[in-house]
Amino acid sequence: MQQWKLALRSLTRRKGFAAAVVAILALGIGANTAVFSVVDRILLKPLPYPDSGRLVSVLEASPSKSEPESLIAPVRLDEWNRMNRTFEGIAASYTENVTDTSEREPARLAGRRVSPGYFRVFGTKALAGRTFTPEEDQAGGPTSAVISYTLWTRRYHQAPETVGRRLVLSGTGYTIVGVMPPEFASSAIDVWLPAQVNAFLMRIREARFYAGTGRMKPGVTIAQAQTDLARVQRQLGELYPGTDKGWSALVRSLKEMRVGDYRKTLLFVFGAVALLLLIAVANIAGLMLTQLQRRAREMAIRSSIGATRMQVLGVVMREIALMAVLGAAVGCAVAGWLLQSLGKFFSALQASRDLVGQRSVFDLGWPALAFAALAGTGAAMLCGMLPAMAAMRANLAAILAQAGRGGSGSSHRWQRVLVGAQVALTVLLLASAGLMLRSYYNLARVDPGFDAGHTLTFHMGAAWNEDRTRVGQMQEALLDRLSRTPGVETAGFANFLPASGATLRYQVSLSGDNRKITAGERSISRGYLQSLGAPILAGEDCPDLRKLGPGQPAKALVNRRFVELYGQGRNLVGEHLRMLDVGGPSDAPAIEIAGIAGDLREDALNVAPGPYFYMCISPGGWPDPEYVVRAHGSPLPLEQAIRPIVRQIDPARAVFGLKTLSEVLDESLDEPRLKSGVVMVFALAAMLLASVGLYSLVSQVVTARTREIGVRMTLGARPRQIVGELVAGVGRLLAIGGAAGLGLTWMAGRLLRAVLFGVSPMDAITLGGAMLALAVVSAIAALVPARRAARIDPLAAIRAE
Repeated sequence: MQQWKLALRSLTRRKGFAAAVVAILALGIGANTAVFSVVDRILLKPLPYPDSGRLVSVLEASPSKSEPESLIAPVRLDEWNRMNRTFEGIAASYTENVTDTSEREPARLAGRRVSPGYFRVFGTKALAGRTFTPEEDQAGGPTSAVISYTLWTRRYHQAPETVGRRLVLSGTGYTIVGVMPPEFASSAIDVWLPAQVNAFLMRIREARFYAGTGRMKPGVTIAQAQTDLARVQRQLGELYPGTDKGWSALVRSLKEMRVGDYRKTLLFVFGAVALLLLIAVANIAGLMLTQLQRRAREMAIRSSIGATRMQVLGVVMREIALMAVLGAAVGCAVAGWLLQSLGKFFSALQASRDLVGQRSVFDLGWPALAFAALAGTGAAMLCGMLPAMAAMRANLAAILAQAGRGGSGSSHRWQRVLVGAQVALTVLLLASAGLMLRSYYNLARVDPGFDAGHTLTFHMGAAWNEDRTRVGQMQEALLDRLSRTPGVETAGFANFLPASGATLRYQVSLSGDNRKITAGERSISRGYLQSLGAPILAGEDCPDLRKLGPGQPAKALVNRRFVELYGQGRNLVGEHLRMLDVGGPSDAPAIEIAGIAGDLREDALNVAPGPYFYMCISPGGWPDPEYVVRAHGSPLPLEQAIRPIVRQIDPARAVFGLKTLSEVLDESLDEPRLKSGVVMVFALAAMLLASVGLYSLVSQVVTARTREIGVRMTLGARPRQIVGELVAGVGRLLAIGGAAGLGLTWMAGRLLRAVLFGVSPMDAITLGGAMLALAVVSAIAALVPARRAARIDPLAAIRAE
């Protein structure tokens, strides 16, 4: 312990150096530990279900090569459960938002309808109460509900007597029988209801609306389960060739399906902070070299009085170990602060809540603390061992003989290498951050094909099992009242908004043309495109809702891209589309093309417009659509007018999702904004560390060459020449490190290209800006010690020797 006390006392005499090392270590370890906690929670930890490795996502495989995935029909789900050999059970669910009128004000609840055995497949018991019984799962059975931990907390304040209370959904009472634990599902889900699919729907093999989840038997692999379900579906294809022939099944890991594209994003960010830690380690190693050079005489004296090289090395390593422990401790505090910020951000992302459960808070668990300890130990070894061993190889007798006359130019070689490596990595981070910002800038300013500035969007609660005639009358009344509201230009609705990620693809053919055309689909009402500010280039809009329905001719609009690809130079207005299924043309009547719309970015802002057709929807055809209202000016004043209108039409309806279309588009940019922001923060930190390294290097050179500089100035050298020589050395180092950084950026181009939009990974302007920013900061860092060298008193410098 005496040796450790001496090491601590030595550090207290060099408070500036110790504080700098601890701060740099805390920054590097804190950022890496925080991001590792997120990566561990989302990518590494298993899903919070018993034996979650046996859980898989199950879907039908469509014969359409452009859209290989399809939802499952209830009858097919029942057949798969009976005929498979590899699953303990397959369950499924679909989303259904419901309106609860059990309270004073109608409330919208995000619901899931679930098939029999749903909770049994996940292997999760209720936190309070129970899950559904077999009787409740059957059509016509008792009406019951299982609520989420979020709803239990938000509305019922976790009261035990919640179980047994009633929800009133579409006029029907549902008894709350259980509460699920917080880790079970997304915080966006409020309630689970039995699907209770009736016998009529069980006979419709084309009714595909279930998303399936299966639990494989012990020892079964995903490949074996895939082969087994494919066999079952081939048998069904022989029994029902009109609907099942050519179809198969798609089995994937449930964990991998939920992670999706987040894996690339998180690994990209983790790579950025790992580079930051490497820069921090290189910086600390440079500081250690500077300190060891200043302490070279001390180390030589220790050796001359009998200390072995290992004992001298132990002196240095104890000091760096103390700083590493303190840096790791402070780094954990930094990580905790960063995790709070990341938790707030992830809680705003629907997809992330599916990954982290209802408690979307990241904490410093044992894996994160172990990572921090490992990072601290590794940093200590790299920062202390290598510089110390390099210093120990010096000729100690020669050091004593020199007695502080300064080192040769070769003594700074290792620090130059370290600083050059810092510069290269900093250029890589700065270039990546600049490219991400350019990509985000391009996404934020991409033309979506419509004007979102004057449009408001909202939902009015309606269930799919309601009387469609009544829902249609409600939709007609709502659009009529909205269109007559002061300040409203027009109103309409659609099944999905543009850039919402909802990609629907169907196969159609043009009249007189046997080609199968795969095109996107949106179901819209009259006034929807006008409410978006989207142009109608030819023909006319959809007919009024009252002119659509049974017995009326079906109509649709196609977009300009559809015409360019399949119109063959002719005007498609007045021609007809026909929907296709697996077996060929369907029995549905042909659909008249009433008009041609402009190209909207329907799939996502970073996806170019593809061929789309817009079906003119009949009243009640989509019970819970996206209503859009266009204002003459700002849409914000309309927020106060919409709720009273809905209440007058139907007091039991809940209004939710009320926001401007601009806000909807902005939310779609959350992920690229996260990536660019995080990488920019780390890049700026790296630039700061690199400038500290350059400052340390120039200071070391000035200290080592004090006598030489004094002699040169005595012989007539001007201060400007001294400064110019030092700055020129820094410039050469920046040029070499910058070139290496550009090479690293080129090597990372393939990874960068996957996350960029509208900018090349080797964009000259962005790379030039990164180099210029680093050069300016580095010049400032180098000029401070260089100007100090120019103010050296020549005689004092010579006498000091």
